Amino acid sequence: MPKSFKQTSDINIALGWARERLGDLNGPGIFVSEANTERFIEAFITADSFSFTMDSDFVYGHAYGPDPYIDPRWEKCAVAYSKFGATFGHLEIGTQFDTYGVDTRIIPGFEDIEELKDEDLIKNILDSHAPTSSVYPGNPEIIQWGCVRNSEGEVSAIGALVRWSSGAHVLSSVATVESQRGKGFATELVKRFISKANQLEIETLSLGVSHKNIAAIKAYQRAGMSELAQFTNYLKPGFQG
Repeated sequence: MPKSFKQTSDINIALGWARERLGDLNGPGIFVSEANTERFIEAFITADSFSFTMDSDFVYGHAYGPDPYIDPRWEKCAVAYSKFGATFGHLEIGTQFDTYGVDTRIIPGFEDIEELKDEDLIKNILDSHAPTSSVYPGNPEIIQWGCVRNSEGEVSAIGALVRWSSGAHVLSSVATVESQRGKGFATELVKRFISKANQLEIETLSLGVSHKNIAAIKAYQRAGMSELAQFTNYLKPGFQG
């Protein structure tokens, strides 16, 4: 716990602090945005770190830097620092994930993406091939589901373009049918979504991926994405959200 810190419930002051500590908020600070206003609770700044608290149907935190203030209200926190070990204040280590991002553009040969509206098919693919996916049909943050097909016309990979409550635009629930993996469909899907996002005047697009999912990371890198930050999720003991 830092010896001294400042706190604010003013989102504009919080954004200023975030820029001081994180620089470009399209980088590691993609979770900090004016769009957080309704869910924003409080932010904290120390000599070398920044953290903030949101209401996300539970009390959720983000922490950046080696010595952030840890809000005792947090039930879950994403920490952009890898040296805290098994515990982070009152929280225990959960999953580790990386955030990748790209400045959108129209990619020649991948100018658009097929919109997928068959919700039953989407659910079946996610349940069978990506059961830990973060969004499913019906999530109000989804802008569009998209897919790519193999030469036989079968849906081979799917994903969702999402606008989080934080204001960040992300790809979520990217899933490749198991029999179609290793054939470049995930890379094609991401390239097409990058073009689609550009058409929608979205400047940057990002996604989260498990630190251990090397195949997916390579696919995203081939699509032009670069690592923005590494995060560790810490959870309050017994928390299931």
